[in-house]
Amino acid sequence: MTHTPYGSRQAVDPVEDDIDARSWDTPGRDGVVSADERDPDRRELRARIGQHVSLATFPATAEQLLDVARGGDAPEEVLDELGTLEPGRSFANGRELWQALGLEVEDRF
Repeated sequence: MTHTPYGSRQAVDPVEDDIDARSWDTPGRDGVVSADERDPDRRELRARIGQHVSLATFPATAEQLLDVARGGDAPEEVLDELGTLEPGRSFANGRELWQALGLEVEDRF
């Protein structure tokens, strides 16, 4: 039994509660970007950033990448992530950028 917002009680299915408890940290569309490469939030963030920095010419500094993203009307989420980069740091290519952001993809083969 559990309490509802109105103070009454209702039966709770123990199997359903067990499923929820096991899946709380499973990667999914929950707005939390995890280190798990299967996490759709992580893939979407990486894609959004990639979409906006793809117009940059590498090597590029953190400031240049941020300027390119701003010029392309990047969403706040992208600007926030790029804003975490060390000022003045130069990136030779996209892979170095992904590594600095903690969004690199492990080798699959």
